[in-house]
Amino acid sequence: MKTLMKFVGRHKKPIVIGSSAVLVILVIFFAIFFVVPSFGTNKYGSRLDDKKEHSISNDSISSIKNKLQEKEGVTKVTYNKEGRILNFIITFDDSVNLDTAKEHSKIVIDNISEKNLKYYDVQVFLYTEEQKQGFPNIGYKHKSASDFSWGNVGERSE
Repeated sequence: MKTLMKFVGRHKKPIVIGSSAVLVILVIFFAIFFVVPSFGTNKYGSRLDDKKEHSISNDSISSIKNKLQEKEGVTKVTYNKEGRILNFIITFDDSVNLDTAKEHSKIVIDNISEKNLKYYDVQVFLYTEEQKQGFPNIGYKHKSASDFSWGNVGERSE
């Protein structure tokens, strides 16, 4: 033990430099192999690798929008796809009650193929032009579920 202490006492500077060099090399190794590769990937990782097999055509979306807008009380329908979630925002006039709005939302899942319904989650946002009891409301259909589950009635925030 004494000889080790003498050795360290005589060679403090090279030991500190060598230890620092090893630490710097470890940090560089960590950065190169663990941090840098994550910058090149997208935010969904490999979850969207087979999205080409499950594409939803613009014609299908237009058809859903048109069928919804033909329903009485529907004033506006918008669509947005975010990863594996299909979002439909349906705005109603004041004549529509919540139960009717929920029935209208079934048009969305009725016009998407079974294959795609097992791949995508579907969200339907129900709004009214004026504040009304029960609105806004959100229906969510998980890819493994058969129908929407509806959220609690919230309050409009602006």
